[in-house]
Amino acid sequence: MRERRTYKQISAIPIERELVESLVETASFAPFHSKVEPWQVRIIETDEQKERYIEATLSASHKTDEAELAKVREKVMQKITAAPVVLIVSTMLFGNEKKDFESLAATSAFIQNLQLIAWENEIGMVWRTPGWMFDSVFSEALGLPEDERLIGILPLSKRGMGVPDAKPRRKLEDYLHDL
Repeated sequence: MRERRTYKQISAIPIERELVESLVETASFAPFHSKVEPWQVRIIETDEQKERYIEATLSASHKTDEAELAKVREKVMQKITAAPVVLIVSTMLFGNEKKDFESLAATSAFIQNLQLIAWENEIGMVWRTPGWMFDSVFSEALGLPEDERLIGILPLSKRGMGVPDAKPRRKLEDYLHDL
């Protein structure tokens, strides 16, 4: 856990589908509530899938100026679609505050497990939460059901460009308190 880093360097080196499936399956051993494993994972690998993702972001940007749309497209291509594999992780919603909170918490634990097991397998990723993922236009463009909430966009990349330095962490006494 102390070794894992957010990995923003994108490598075009392919990642085998079988490895991705194994990582996702292992991550599913995250804790969950109410006998429901609420996470949903969608994989983007092909150029067609990447273009669909780009078009969804352009729709959610609500920009009409061609120059602005070109900037959005370029940004998405640099941060997301350049990766050989991108995972879109969402969680199921139940219309109940407690169950929705538990669903969000369980899916976040799933993502953390995924980050850890990927790191062990020389795969880096960054957990992205771009503004457009909160726009229903984006979800609709990707065909996501209304009873799911996006939790993260995870571009995966083979590590090989060095490991980023650890970011400073707060001191234990700053967040561990006696009741």
